[in-house]
Amino acid sequence: MPKLATTSSLSNYPKLNISRYRDQLRQSGKASSIELNYSYRGKSYRYSVQLTRTPCNYGNFRHWWLCPSCSKRVSVLYCAGAYVCRHCLNASYGSQLQQPIDRLFSRAGAIRARLGWVAGIAHGYGERPKGMHHSTYYRLLNEYDKLVRQICGVSMEMLDKIRGSISYE
Repeated sequence: MPKLATTSSLSNYPKLNISRYRDQLRQSGKASSIELNYSYRGKSYRYSVQLTRTPCNYGNFRHWWLCPSCSKRVSVLYCAGAYVCRHCLNASYGSQLQQPIDRLFSRAGAIRARLGWVAGIAHGYGERPKGMHHSTYYRLLNEYDKLVRQICGVSMEMLDKIRGSISYE
């Protein structure tokens, strides 16, 4: 039996991407910290977050936050009062919290979107998108067929369990 997801997702927290400050960091040169001043749930916060940078292979630098709590190098900080990394929050990505059948539906939806078809497996098949190689189309079509069969199989198993738990007395 698959493990049920019970923890919170990172999408529940406001986030702060380092890429938001890219232009500011390029202009300032060797900035070592950024001052944050904000209010969260009625409480005001003002502190600085340390920065570090790593050289890229073809010149220039990539900037990173240093988590105020654990000092890990990260590109995104999440607000839970103070901004901290995802490790300090002990939160998971939304896709990690999906149930197995939800993952099947997500992948089938991604394939339908790539093929330009109407969303939802109940809508049947569409045509091959113009410009898509036949080999790519047939590969996606085979994967989609396999996913639909898995979705139907899992759905039937769930229905059988429900039927088995109902007593007709």
